[in-house]
Amino acid sequence: MQRILIALLQFKNPILYLFLLGLSLSFASKRSSFHEYTLEKYGFFFSSKLYATRDKITRFIHLKQVNEQLLEENERLKTAALNSKDLLLYPTAMKTEKRFPFTVKKAHVLKNSFQNQRNFLTLDIGLKNGVKPEMGVISNNGILGVVHSVSENYANVISILHQDLKINVRTSQSPAFGSLVWSGKGPQEFKVEDIIVSNAHIAVGDTLITGGMSSYFPLGIPIGAISKLEKTEGSGYYSIEAQLFEDPSQIYYAYVIENMDFKEIQSLQKELPQ
Repeated sequence: MQRILIALLQFKNPILYLFLLGLSLSFASKRSSFHEYTLEKYGFFFSSKLYATRDKITRFIHLKQVNEQLLEENERLKTAALNSKDLLLYPTAMKTEKRFPFTVKKAHVLKNSFQNQRNFLTLDIGLKNGVKPEMGVISNNGILGVVHSVSENYANVISILHQDLKINVRTSQSPAFGSLVWSGKGPQEFKVEDIIVSNAHIAVGDTLITGGMSSYFPLGIPIGAISKLEKTEGSGYYSIEAQLFEDPSQIYYAYVIENMDFKEIQSLQKELPQ
């Protein structure tokens, strides 16, 4: 209480000035319509600024909640997009009969290395969320890698920026298959290996999509585009460079893809003769 009294005595002149100013403005507004209009105009201006500031603060406080809602909505949309029957490479007969055993789980990227030759990501979901090794991981505009190991609440992912990881791809314009491999340079600079010249009809600018020949990713996820194309003399293969649509080193949200038929496929493949 004593501190409050000391403060009031210390600032008595400004307080008295503000009090008298307010009192004079009140009298002026009651005696003159011009002053009343002017005060209302400035009052509206300052109150609108105050409300706008309050609205920005409120939206910032609820930003995390809004982001989570958007991520959940994107999860549903991503599942619907992957399950689309309109992929260009599907024959007409398959569009009504194609089985789609994939489900999508949203995740946050906690760590994303990209400065090494073999990089990894860490996600904030694990065993209790149904995540297991060898599940594919995608982003909004591409793929991020394959789950390597999991704990109860977290998962380590072999990044697409890993020189030992090869992703089965094809072009959206032809059935030519190949393997997408990081060049070890920029995070969006890749190369495509093992596409045979004689069977391929491809060109610079063609879109690369997941080939659907692995259990990790369904057919048709757009990844990038061919940026350079050369025939390798005497080998029968193309030398192909590609540019990803999205920088995998700048991703903060991800989606883990679970293939519900993975165990069945793996069990069947083990029965094949070696």
